[in-house]
Amino acid sequence: MNDRDQVDRAPDLQAANEALLRANAELRASRAALAASEARLRLALSAARMANWEWEAVGDRTTGSEGREALYGRPPGTLTTAAAVLEAVHPEDRARCAATITHAQERMEAGDEFDAVEFRVVHPDGRIRWLRSQGRVTERDPLTGKALRAAGVTFDITERREAEMRYRVLFDAAPFGVLVSDPATHRILDVNRCACEEYGYGREEFLRLSVTDIDALGDSDRLRERGRAHQIDADTREFEAQHRRRDNVLRDVLVRAKEVDLGGGRVSYGVHVDITARKAAEAALRQSEELLRVAMEAGGLGAWETDSETDHTRWCPRLAAMLGLPPVTMEMSLAEMEALIHPQDRAALLGAYRDAAATGGSYAVDFRIRRPDGEERWLRSWGRMLPDGGAPAHRMAGVCADVTDRRLAEERQVLLVREVDHRAKNVLAVVQAALRLTPRHDPVAYAGMVEGRVAALARAHTLLAESHWTGADLAALLRAELQPFLPGDGSRITLDGPAVIVSPQAAQAIGMAMHELATNASKYGALSAAGGRIALGWQVEEPAGALRLRWEETGGPSLAGPPLTRGFGTRVVDATLERQLGGQVRRDWRQQGLVLETTLPLGSIRPR
Repeated sequence: MNDRDQVDRAPDLQAANEALLRANAELRASRAALAASEARLRLALSAARMANWEWEAVGDRTTGSEGREALYGRPPGTLTTAAAVLEAVHPEDRARCAATITHAQERMEAGDEFDAVEFRVVHPDGRIRWLRSQGRVTERDPLTGKALRAAGVTFDITERREAEMRYRVLFDAAPFGVLVSDPATHRILDVNRCACEEYGYGREEFLRLSVTDIDALGDSDRLRERGRAHQIDADTREFEAQHRRRDNVLRDVLVRAKEVDLGGGRVSYGVHVDITARKAAEAALRQSEELLRVAMEAGGLGAWETDSETDHTRWCPRLAAMLGLPPVTMEMSLAEMEALIHPQDRAALLGAYRDAAATGGSYAVDFRIRRPDGEERWLRSWGRMLPDGGAPAHRMAGVCADVTDRRLAEERQVLLVREVDHRAKNVLAVVQAALRLTPRHDPVAYAGMVEGRVAALARAHTLLAESHWTGADLAALLRAELQPFLPGDGSRITLDGPAVIVSPQAAQAIGMAMHELATNASKYGALSAAGGRIALGWQVEEPAGALRLRWEETGGPSLAGPPLTRGFGTRVVDATLERQLGGQVRRDWRQQGLVLETTLPLGSIRPR
């Protein structure tokens, strides 16, 4: 090459030199950028406790970034083969890691899918760390498909696993069932130990189910509809449901479910509390309360409760009615309540109440109240102190019954016993008199007369018993006493007079007198002849305070005048009407028959 050629090529050489300089500068810049990038990568890997790795099938050679061996607790340069890496894995996890590597190497399908495995390693100081390694095959033999190269990363997940373990401990320690599910599909994603025990499923078995498999509704649309109906806020729902155990038994559960974001997805975190026993107790309580209500209504009882701390008494509407208060008046102070108690009964009731309160016992007392309208009623109150969990008791509860009718019945019974005693003595006295006045010279006649007079008393007693010994109707009494002497239809005797009620004592006396008159008439008077008749009439003269009674016989044997001797029947009539009832008797012995008129004081014959 001559000088001229060199001169001509000088510009080209200069340009080439400049290009080379630029290329060198760019190379240095690229290397500097690469170094900086690698430095940042190493920093990031170190900060994240992460290292990358590469594997070559030839020689089973494994390389990686700085710090890879440190993750395993091994010195640098010691994990140069896949076999060495597996040797560093915890013995309990080694087989699972080897299976993951084998699966990745033998999987022939192409793509960017990573294989991953989590495992433990033991550091020289005994600490156990959790690592996650994930990677994929990057090159395969085009003829055999055998894996030639692979790459991936390994990073420390100890903190995450420990957090998960803490969560799991708390999750499983919850004293109620927890179900985590997919809100879109209702597929069960996780359950705690309590849920497994309550539903009877193993965890793995549980995770193959959906909420629709255990909920009695059995349909996703119906589950969503129920959730919307019981929504508390945008993410929370609370409702009662029936869930089916593995043994097909239905249980009542209270569910509170909340949707939360977890691990990049949306899940439903549901707390499930078995309330079967509570529901059964509530049903039993409702039944018990219904039985109590029926018993209270049947017994006419009203419930009450007092509180010494608040100085108030509360009661039910039925007791308010007993007290004569409006149904809306359900509470008043103890002092106001005491004001309703009759003054004569107040000390006894309050004393019994205070004794029960002081001893923690009970009491039962009858007492009177004065209603706001002035009416007095008898009540019986039963009360008992209510325990207060070991604290001093301050509440007492009880019931009241209106026993006014019972008390009046008891008073009437006492009076009746006294009256029966009095009347029995009177009857015995009358019988004694009848026996004393009856002639005893003829035993047969004596027995017949005694029997007749006792029968007259019996007829009077029958009428009095029918009226509960309050008195007897005079017409009925006269008809009963005269009926035994009347054959046929009884038309031979006529009765005429107003309605009059006579006392038991007067009924016995008048009945005995009528029996004697009828006996004499059947022997000697109008009833001894076929056409004889008796007219019996009476009238009440209120101004004179007397009852006038007239006995008139006609159609019997003619009378020449009064009998020569005063017979037994005459003495009985006088003894009963005059001496026993304080009346006056006048006889007129007419030719056609006897006329007897008696005047009896109304005060001695009317019931008291």
